[in-house]
Amino acid sequence: MMPPSLLQEKKVHSENMQLLDNQVRTFLARMGLDTSASEEGFYMFKYGSTAVMITLIEQGDHTLVRLASTLLTEVSPNVGLVRRILQFNAEVLFGSFLLFEDNTLSFAATLLGRSLQFEDFAFALNYVADISDVYDDKLQQIAGGQRALDVYGEA
Repeated sequence: MMPPSLLQEKKVHSENMQLLDNQVRTFLARMGLDTSASEEGFYMFKYGSTAVMITLIEQGDHTLVRLASTLLTEVSPNVGLVRRILQFNAEVLFGSFLLFEDNTLSFAATLLGRSLQFEDFAFALNYVADISDVYDDKLQQIAGGQRALDVYGEA
């Protein structure tokens, strides 16, 4: 029996969201990843020095899968950091680096849920994890802060 899904925990019952949730859980299982949602209501796994969170979103008639990784928390924002984020955003093929008001630095990509295919999901999930694992160290040198590994501990 599979663990409770994200939607069961959040009590969301849209048919489109239920279909997407089932599909994402199937994809995660196929990749050998945990298919249970966190207490906060998202799927999460650790990879190297980072952690990737998967969130399902419904906007009107559309469903989306947000793959986001917290690279650093408690960063010290400065002009040099913002310039590097802009440069790194130009370097990556897919997704973007994000700096939030609480001084958290993330990398995220969003996929359309309606036509989601396993190969696209697996590529995007691995890409977000790989980029986050490589760039967290580079950005930590500029802005300080703590990596996911420092916050959540070893995988």
